[in-house]
Amino acid sequence: MPVVIAPAVSLPVHQVTTDEVLERIAQMYPDHPQLDRVFDVIGATTVRTRWYTRPLAEQFGNHGTLAERTREHLRDCLDLAERAARASLREAGLAPEQITALVVTSATGHSMPGLDVKLVERLGLSPSIRRIPVTQMACGGGSFAISMAAELVVARPEAKVLVVCADVFSHYLHEGDTGMDGMIFKALLGDAAGACVVRDRSNGRHMEIVNSFNCMDVTACDVVGTYVDNDGLHTRNSPKLMGVIRGLLPGLREWLEHNAPADSDGKPEFIVSHTGSPRVLECFIEGLECAPELFDPARDSLSELGNLGSVSLLDGLERTFAKPPESGAHGVILGIGPGIFITAVKAIWWDEV
Repeated sequence: MPVVIAPAVSLPVHQVTTDEVLERIAQMYPDHPQLDRVFDVIGATTVRTRWYTRPLAEQFGNHGTLAERTREHLRDCLDLAERAARASLREAGLAPEQITALVVTSATGHSMPGLDVKLVERLGLSPSIRRIPVTQMACGGGSFAISMAAELVVARPEAKVLVVCADVFSHYLHEGDTGMDGMIFKALLGDAAGACVVRDRSNGRHMEIVNSFNCMDVTACDVVGTYVDNDGLHTRNSPKLMGVIRGLLPGLREWLEHNAPADSDGKPEFIVSHTGSPRVLECFIEGLECAPELFDPARDSLSELGNLGSVSLLDGLERTFAKPPESGAHGVILGIGPGIFITAVKAIWWDEV
């Protein structure tokens, strides 16, 4: 069975508190008609700090052209991704040339060739490596990448797959997005990269991958996402999101029950989840009918780092490795992204073989 090992997260250098973000927003949008409401909703995100690749004074303004911002994004994204990847390889005890496949997710990149090709060069990976670059899974990219890596290992048991997720949203938070969703994103999102290794075995602590689940509401394409116009990239997030998630969760719960051990009700004993927002996490708790404390790692990640897109899942994975469940516990790796789609991976925690 495929196993996940060696999660690592890399953060940029500029740590910014929510109070500092609110001060910046007040300076930039003093005449916003719903400024008090914006502040209240930002407070409800529970995010206390987030990390940016650039100083706060350079955030939320359209500095330079879209082409310049795209180049800067790729540079910063690549630096974080390289650091996370090298940390994961060290933890896994693997040299770059031992990696046979690379899965890279980054929702904010608009360059070709992409981050995957640059990482092959930076890390010194084999030029014959198999690559799966993923650019449109956004927040669901972490769970999707792990599920794809597991499938590669099942197909080729000798495979050693490096998973890298990198999202630097701050380069694309648009000054002109003054709707409630655009204002919330300015405080909710953070920058980071994360990595892990998926292979066929491990003598140390690991998560064994058992199965995966995918489900999408094809009528919800316009609920969450991005779009480009003549002045840059914009984000959108509809209030319909919670209803769409609720509609998908019964299928996930049924899948968990169907794949549960004989003496189990199918409810997970641990959860590695994308952070989303407090409302998204409450949706998961209600829909899965599970103990709220199973989402404590996701809540802590959201509070300390903000929503990191696909990287949030890797941060949750790193937190779970640092404070693991009992050996043999059955759990789920859970992500949600634009579409709206859910990708879940059933996993078992093992302290050692």
